[in-house]
Amino acid sequence: MRPRDILAANLRALMAAHPELGTLPKLTARSGVTNGTLDRIRRAVVSTRVDELEKLGRAFGLEPWELLRPQGHRAPSPLGLMLGAHLDRAAPDERLHTAAYAAAVAVIDALRPPAGAAAAEADAAAQPRPAPARRAT
Repeated sequence: MRPRDILAANLRALMAAHPELGTLPKLTARSGVTNGTLDRIRRAVVSTRVDELEKLGRAFGLEPWELLRPQGHRAPSPLGLMLGAHLDRAAPDERLHTAAYAAAVAVIDALRPPAGAAAAEADAAAQPRPAPARRAT
């Protein structure tokens, strides 16, 4: 999936989840991104500048890179939470902390099976298995 498609899907989902930002005029007022640009982002017909990502992230209370993260990712793992706590203590400045956190999340996410994989495995495990064939003696 292209990053612009991920961004478009995330923008539509965020607008639906936040009624106060559920229309283009409301989101324009909060973010400063024009109606036309928002419409093109929402339809995935334009490459989005980093400046717009930053403004949209701020409007929804997210980091800009989070708008490019595919949906379906589960909550952070215990390892991810421990790593985040360590980064909070260890990073000397906000810029380094943000960069290290983004890299750590990307690595942790890459190590996880896709969100639907665990459900598919559970469904397969729940299916009745045929009894083994008996040998004729």
